[in-house]
Amino acid sequence: DEVGKYLNVKTTSISSIDVDIIITIGGDGTVLLASQKAKGSILGINMGALGFLSEVELGNVETSIYKLLRGDYKVVDVMKLAVYVNGELRGKCINETVIHSKRISKVGNFKIYVDENFIDRTRADGIIIATPLGSTSYSMSAGGPIILPSAEAMVLSFIAPVTLRIRPIVVSTSSRAVIVMAGTKEDSLIILDGQEEIEIHSGDSVEIRKCGEPAKFITMRRNFFTKFREKLLKDVVN
Repeated sequence: DEVGKYLNVKTTSISSIDVDIIITIGGDGTVLLASQKAKGSILGINMGALGFLSEVELGNVETSIYKLLRGDYKVVDVMKLAVYVNGELRGKCINETVIHSKRISKVGNFKIYVDENFIDRTRADGIIIATPLGSTSYSMSAGGPIILPSAEAMVLSFIAPVTLRIRPIVVSTSSRAVIVMAGTKEDSLIILDGQEEIEIHSGDSVEIRKCGEPAKFITMRRNFFTKFREKLLKDVVN
């Protein structure tokens, strides 16, 4: 709507259109927003700082568009997570679900279960539940492992835990991770891909599992390790 007003043209909500291909221009946040709001295969053109989720850099836009028109590309499925609060579906994400204390100065208290099996009770600023794609983002910064895109797994990483015994946990996508807000009067937030916030309270149960409907991304050239070197190791590797 803001772009439409600026250009003095009528716009249509992205969630209401049915298209085969969506081209985003911006950074990773733009790609994440498109994946949540729209249906169709996404091709990202990077104008952001990192652009790990974008396939096309500004220097090769023309070449990439010609490839797109010729059909010289692949569409890959990217796993999404579905997030339930007390049994009700509240949202989906492709990078990560973050459960974080609402007030930055307060520590959260969490009970962690995987498939009804109690894992631990821990105090931390928050917990990150990431897909393989999201394992290269916030989860990695919190000390979590990098998971290959082909792996059927998700990772639970902890933000500033008040203990040395809890470490990142990798679980199968056939499993369900459940986080119960325990023993705290402070409210917390669920943050989906850094885009959407959901307030939760003491006693609430948050269940995260693989979503049956993947996102679809267009890829043209780079495999995961090439992109990893170019994007995440560019400051230390020539």
